[in-house]
Amino acid sequence: MADVENLRPAESRGHQPDEGSRRGRRLTIALTLLGILIAAASLGRDYLDLKKREPNSDPAASASRTTVTASAQTAGDRGRVDQENTGEPAGGQGTPNGVHLDTLEVQGGKDNLVDLPRALRGQPGYQRPITITCPRNTSADKYREVTYPLLGRYVDLTTIIRPYFPDDSQAKAYVSVITSTKQEDDTVNRLDRGGKATRQGAPVQLSVDVEKTDELVIRVQCESPTGLVVLTETLLTPR
Repeated sequence: MADVENLRPAESRGHQPDEGSRRGRRLTIALTLLGILIAAASLGRDYLDLKKREPNSDPAASASRTTVTASAQTAGDRGRVDQENTGEPAGGQGTPNGVHLDTLEVQGGKDNLVDLPRALRGQPGYQRPITITCPRNTSADKYREVTYPLLGRYVDLTTIIRPYFPDDSQAKAYVSVITSTKQEDDTVNRLDRGGKATRQGAPVQLSVDVEKTDELVIRVQCESPTGLVVLTETLLTPR
């Protein structure tokens, strides 16, 4: 009986973990938790890095946008300086073939310009029109003029003359170009560079030399006072 009594505590102690085992398990659990925390921190850091590397924060894209913005600002500043120095928009609107005359500031005769008649709108050949009214053909109103500042920046002018006479389709119009150039002695050299006459439905091209011209004058004369003269595709060739 005594032997059985003594064996029971021994058996019970054999089934319970000793202190070393318990410390080992606690260390294992702690290391596992530490590994989980480290993995979670790494995932959080990767997520934040991914958010920071979205397209809007791409260094190359940012550098490109900065360069474009700086260039645009420089061009804008240059344009403002040019306008302040010359009193006109900076150079007009350019194309591969030249600068459109209608993009330059009108220096004189603005009241002689009107909108393209409704009957001609949308018809082929009337892109970028400059529409000038005909004179009344009185002693005080023999011709109409429109003046543009060229400031010596261009060498040639080309345009297509398209008269419009709703009351007399056989009437003719004559368009001439006059240039003014300031000389070294402050006198002004005014030259008639020539012109062409035509009637409605028979457009003609006019080309003149405008090199070193300070002011350009478009002069219109008409056989019928109720007509208009439309200039289209009017281009200036830069120096």
